[in-house]
Amino acid sequence: MYFFLATLKIAYVLTIPKPIVDEATDEAIKQTVMKQKQRWEDDDTYCKGYILGGLSDTLYDVYEIKYGNSTVKELWDDLDSKYKTEDAGNKKFLISKLFDFRMENSKSVITQIHELQMIMNLIISEGHSLDEFFQVSTIISKLLLAWKECRKELKQKKDAMTMQELVKYIQVEENSRNLDRLELEENKSSKALVIDHGSSSGTKRKLDGQASASTNRQDKPKKACWKNRKSEDTVDEDQVHPTPEMGEGGELRRRVACGSGSSARPVKVAATMAIEGGEES
Repeated sequence: MYFFLATLKIAYVLTIPKPIVDEATDEAIKQTVMKQKQRWEDDDTYCKGYILGGLSDTLYDVYEIKYGNSTVKELWDDLDSKYKTEDAGNKKFLISKLFDFRMENSKSVITQIHELQMIMNLIISEGHSLDEFFQVSTIISKLLLAWKECRKELKQKKDAMTMQELVKYIQVEENSRNLDRLELEENKSSKALVIDHGSSSGTKRKLDGQASASTNRQDKPKKACWKNRKSEDTVDEDQVHPTPEMGEGGELRRRVACGSGSSARPVKVAATMAIEGGEES
């Protein structure tokens, strides 16, 4: 506000008191002093109007009533004493915010560097001096733990980096890390698909093999066996236990186990065999 008033050439009323007319002086000098006094009063009114106009509606109502008939210097001193204290607290807050700043893994590094730059620019606007070397060093020290190697490399550089060079370096490094992360995720997805496909194929082959074995067992031929004359049953070839024995007429017979019972019924063999020691011709 002061610079605006100085541009209008009315800021002098804040430092120079109102001229006083001395009745004992010469008439010509008196007229000159009276003109200076009138000009000062006009500039004081303008200056007070500009300052009150820059306040919010609530503050305007308060200070217009309080200093409506006072000089602008009284208004200025009151506002200056109040907001200078707040400015000092604001400076301390900004410096504390800069020192306590911690980067997060969930945010982009470049985005967080821009936040740091905004804090440092606010500190500079409050009147503090932060040279570029200090700003670059502060940002490097705030990098994430995953950037440990990059942080070490940047600290070991002999030539001082500018802020623009640092931002460009970090932007390239972050883009490279993002591409590596995407490539790793794609490789993991491809391997998972291959494993799932192999497991499905193996299960299908196993089920097909079980179905074929079951079909072969069902298609295996059965042999007929008569347990009695009225009913007919079947037995597998594996259940047949040949037992050679002599029957009537010199025919070779064998017993076949029929059903689950212990009894066995003799069955004729298709061909007859000559028995050693049989009838002589």
